[in-house]
Amino acid sequence: MKYGKMLISWLEEKKLLKDTLLVLGWVLGMIILAGLFWFFTHPMRSRFLANSVNQVLEQKGDYRRVLEPVSMRNIRVYGLGRWYTFTGDTKIFIFTFISGGTFFPCAAVETIDGRVEEFIPLNRHGERVFSHIPPELINIYSRRIEGR
Repeated sequence: MKYGKMLISWLEEKKLLKDTLLVLGWVLGMIILAGLFWFFTHPMRSRFLANSVNQVLEQKGDYRRVLEPVSMRNIRVYGLGRWYTFTGDTKIFIFTFISGGTFFPCAAVETIDGRVEEFIPLNRHGERVFSHIPPELINIYSRRIEGR
């Protein structure tokens, strides 16, 4: 009788361990699948971002265009932004501007010599907030982008 109870408790512990490992394996599989999906859809997401920015620029009456992503071989990654070639010989960095607890999509136009020429807020909220951002914060963003 004593050995029977021990055997039953041992089997129940193994079942609990098996169930736990099964759930952990399922969660890990989902994370790996999401990571692969994120990695392999990068070119498509990059194209969608460029098209969206071009639509915003056109609505603002700015007829410059975001053309194609810049190769990331010789550019350090800065936050979650992305570099693109822009009309002419300039580049544009599309990123999220964060200030005072608010954030909005923004683009920084870089000249040929590597200086940030202008910041372009990419939504109405950003246009309203951008005029109230201290120049020191804008200079910090400019230096970080230029120092890539």
